[in-house]
Amino acid sequence: MILTWVNDERALVLLPTHRPGAPWYIVMDSAAWQYDDMAYLARASIKAAEVLGMQGSETKIGSILHDHLGDLVTMPSAPPVEKTKTTFGEMRAMADGQLIGGEEIRMDRAEGPVYG
Repeated sequence: MILTWVNDERALVLLPTHRPGAPWYIVMDSAAWQYDDMAYLARASIKAAEVLGMQGSETKIGSILHDHLGDLVTMPSAPPVEKTKTTFGEMRAMADGQLIGGEEIRMDRAEGPVYG
């Protein structure tokens, strides 16, 4: 189970661990409310087991889906902004001549691929 973003929307992704190239089962945030209904969750668990090739694991899949719905809806609505590796200086906070905090200054990384 992975919590991530798919097409700029929060998503809970189920994928088989030991089967490279196997299909995934994705629950998008906009559809997560349906999984709180036990009848819908049961049907979705059967479908997820079929998609993942894990027939016989419907109960376990249903538990994973239901147990992590809260995590899905409370995760940030967008991934954190990536920063450049290059630093442009350092910001320091001082009090009475003592360093009390600071951080490196980095720029937000541009969206899309970066070449070079």
